[in-house]
Amino acid sequence: MEIPSYLPKNLDELDSLLRGVTSPVTYVAGGTDIMIHEQRWKSARCLVSLESVSEMHDTLRFDEAGVLIGAAVPLSDIIRDEGVRQQLPILVDACRQIGSVQIQNRATLGGNIANASPAGDTLPVLSVLDASLWIGPRERGEFQKMKLPDVMLGPGLTSLKNNRYIAYIYLPFPEPDNLFWYFRKVGPRYSMAISKLSLAVLGWLEGKRLLDIRICAGSVSPQIKRAGRTEELLRNRPLSREIIEKADGQLREEIAPISDIRSSSDYRRQIAGSLLMESLTALIEKKSAHEF
Repeated sequence: MEIPSYLPKNLDELDSLLRGVTSPVTYVAGGTDIMIHEQRWKSARCLVSLESVSEMHDTLRFDEAGVLIGAAVPLSDIIRDEGVRQQLPILVDACRQIGSVQIQNRATLGGNIANASPAGDTLPVLSVLDASLWIGPRERGEFQKMKLPDVMLGPGLTSLKNNRYIAYIYLPFPEPDNLFWYFRKVGPRYSMAISKLSLAVLGWLEGKRLLDIRICAGSVSPQIKRAGRTEELLRNRPLSREIIEKADGQLREEIAPISDIRSSSDYRRQIAGSLLMESLTALIEKKSAHEF
């Protein structure tokens, strides 16, 4: 049986199409995740391209407070955009470590989110950047605004029921004064490998005092979320080796990794804490901390 497939040209066409579709929809943007899952193709009842939706594929729109990125914008466009490179280098760093250049030319932020893998390389970065997800279809002309933990519920599981889709990702610019950032992915290779774990850190350091910090690890829990207890331990505290060691232990307790074919839970706990120590120790030693 031939599967019905659609190529809506814009958001109006997409939303109009969805009002008349009765089957569950399988959305395709870059296709880099779904193309390798034969069963997902076999179970699809209706295919809808998001790559063909001009607003979702072409939008990189800046305002004074942040940037709106279409969910189907290829990662390579994000990597090359000068505004993103200047304002959000941590996002560019994460995108560069996803697959090969060929994959980056196809893969999208929307797909990385909707695939809902805890190993998604951009997800810890989107979390510390406090991304807002704009969810369609629109109701009374408005998208629903949601946060990452509200959409990603567990491995391969999202709240996007009833043919809902991610239209845009809005990223507010972090306050630039006293800002530092850190992102590291641990895997068999720098790229073209699924991460054993990753860590994103965004913070503000004035003198020796850590004014605020956001921490999110990938591949260490069913759901991507920030390490709130570790953040609270560090927030508004003088940065010292003693407090860094305490944060290492707190993060190891806070995450909930599993053992699988890529790594053991013990290794993930140890390395997550070590990466956090690396990011904060660099600030004390003033060796390699990234600054905007």
